[in-house]
Amino acid sequence: MGSLSQPPFTRIAIVGLGLIGGSVALAVKRRWPSIAIAAVDRTSVITIAMETRIIDEGGDHLGLVAGADLVMLAAPVLQNVDALHRLAEHTSHALVTDTGSTKRAILEAAAGLPAGLPFIGGHPLAGAAAGGVEAARPDLFDDRPWLLTPPPSAPEAALTALSEFVRELRAVPQVIDAEQHDRLLAYLSHLPQLTVTALMHVVGGHAGPDGLVLAGRGLRDTTRLASSPASPWRDIVETNADNIASALDDLIAALQELRASPTPESARRLEQMFISAARWKGVLEHS
Repeated sequence: MGSLSQPPFTRIAIVGLGLIGGSVALAVKRRWPSIAIAAVDRTSVITIAMETRIIDEGGDHLGLVAGADLVMLAAPVLQNVDALHRLAEHTSHALVTDTGSTKRAILEAAAGLPAGLPFIGGHPLAGAAAGGVEAARPDLFDDRPWLLTPPPSAPEAALTALSEFVRELRAVPQVIDAEQHDRLLAYLSHLPQLTVTALMHVVGGHAGPDGLVLAGRGLRDTTRLASSPASPWRDIVETNADNIASALDDLIAALQELRASPTPESARRLEQMFISAARWKGVLEHS
């Protein structure tokens, strides 16, 4: 278990109760059942969360953050930014964090918060094939990295408190600069999703339903991410467009090499690419 015997917060407000937000609520209740959890989301989502006892209180209005000593923004990136702009209307004293997949936009918005609302960006590197609060589970973050991106003005005590909180949820906190975060995640997360989406779009359009019946495990395994909803990815692409463009350019350059006319040199480059891919895949599987 963790080292904090007493709950670090008495009331947590989660804005956005999907897979991540719901899993945070369950992980908190697993560790500290006494912490009160309020959530802000659509009425249909809140109804499910209340019926399954994921949260203690919920509604569709941001006023529910009042009285919370930790506010976690777990909606898509631009919705988090919008909520951040309105946060000070409802609370004046709380530690604020988020779970978004890009960090520069949210940190820029957080610069306008009053001193009583210190902000530290967060990004748990965890997910599942299915989304929504119905797919939430308390062990989603177990042994997974949880990246923290504090602005230069963040109080050290706030970073320490959030790091300890994340560790108690059995995740592994790691501090990273927001610029570095967005560059790295463009390759680790955003490029794979967009590539798989484009791949399935092209293959499905050419093969059709009858052709896809013949597909083997290779296509099925490779395109696991193709079922992802578009809604969060619109915000990710908008708020990390420059880094994603660079990542796509690098991939396109590699594909252009594979497309080259057959020559001894192109055959050598093809083999080198396969060797390189296998080596990096080995590193990934053992990391």
